[in-house]
Amino acid sequence: MAEKMIPRYRQILREIEKKVQIHPDYADLHNQLGLLLTMERKAKEAESHFAEALRCNPKYREARLNLGFLHMEMGRWSEAEDIFLFEARRRPKDGFLQHVLGMFYLQRGRKKEAVHRIRKAIQCHPYYRRYYEEKGVWRRGAIHLDRKAEDFLNKTPLNYHYAHFHNFIGLHLAKQGKTAQAVMELRKAVQFEPDEFVLHANLGTAFYHQGNYRKAIREFREALKTDPNYGMGYANLSYIYGLMGRTREALQQMETAVRLNPNYADLQYNLALLYSDRKRFEEAISALKKALRINPNYLFARINLGVLYEDQKKWKEAKREYRKILRITPEDRYVRQRLERIP
Repeated sequence: MAEKMIPRYRQILREIEKKVQIHPDYADLHNQLGLLLTMERKAKEAESHFAEALRCNPKYREARLNLGFLHMEMGRWSEAEDIFLFEARRRPKDGFLQHVLGMFYLQRGRKKEAVHRIRKAIQCHPYYRRYYEEKGVWRRGAIHLDRKAEDFLNKTPLNYHYAHFHNFIGLHLAKQGKTAQAVMELRKAVQFEPDEFVLHANLGTAFYHQGNYRKAIREFREALKTDPNYGMGYANLSYIYGLMGRTREALQQMETAVRLNPNYADLQYNLALLYSDRKRFEEAISALKKALRINPNYLFARINLGVLYEDQKKWKEAKREYRKILRITPEDRYVRQRLERIP
């Protein structure tokens, strides 16, 4: 497997090599370098960096999977199987790992074991039932592995590596502010693995920063089809709808995000702002109180709570909140002025 090492990729490769020299104990850097070297057909070097990532962090799932897929490409099937089985034993309810083992055994012609793992993947997560149904593998409660299904599923390990390579490149470019190039790379990642929610989420984030809100919405919705419990997907949709002035939809999405992640102070705070915008002040106050229970030093939440109390002429409560803020930041002139003018 090799991705044409265009100048942009080579430049990133050199950057990561320098970072590894400076931070030799950073597992993420070794994993990233391993991916880049894999694409340049430097399998032995890639293998050493995946192994080094695991030395730095023995629980690094992604690095271990990358090493397993690399061993498959090198024809080292026994070592690859050991890696996938090791991860599956550590996470027996991880549907993706059962799916990977199913694809592995299919490539080895071990159909009975492949069917067993595909069934386990379906049992682990309802997503895999839908996935296999769409691919024609699961029909009427039984697994069917005809030539077309086998040809598609045999591509899975190769696609995983390509997808994660382009995902890494896209995120790297996004951090540098190169949004258009990041979008191009993340689109490639989604093309290789159209059913992986995190890839759609990353592409949605890139479109969001690009200001292309409609495409961002589409990608976050695709992510949520795969994982309906992805709370931050609903939060990101809420932020986008808010920027588009679609406050009713923004509120609906944020309510779902908070229901899934009730202990995120930021989400409670943003829910409160949306309630305030809809003039649902009691609910806004309740959400701000929840945010402050999670993080008592959340100053923006406390300021907004004080302002809401002021607007409702609850002077005692507003004073209490402003005084708490001034104990933390006594130099805050804005809050001091608001406190002084309360009757």
